[in-house]
Amino acid sequence: MYTYTAKIVRWVDGDTVIVDIDLGFRVTRQERLRLARINAPELNSAIPFQVRKAKHARATAKKFAPEGDWVTIKTSKNKIDRYARYIAEVEYKEVNVSDYLLEKEVAKKLII
Repeated sequence: MYTYTAKIVRWVDGDTVIVDIDLGFRVTRQERLRLARINAPELNSAIPFQVRKAKHARATAKKFAPEGDWVTIKTSKNKIDRYARYIAEVEYKEVNVSDYLLEKEVAKKLII
């Protein structure tokens, strides 16, 4: 398990975030991360109700962990989804973002 600090660049949807990861020695890397253990509605759905739910999930994530703020990410180098996103546990002010979104009922627990 690897732990890094990262700055939130942009919330793509409720379970995907783009971050600038601080690798140390003034080296950063921008990555698209998938939040571990959850699934949020997709913005590119053809169903208008699903799009509204997806926008609400993204707004909830953005309000809790605003763009430009720092988070802690924990991941391992072999945890990548089919879209080449690292799967990571993301913590904002010592609260896990996945757990927060599950608590607010804007995401569902991912069944593997």
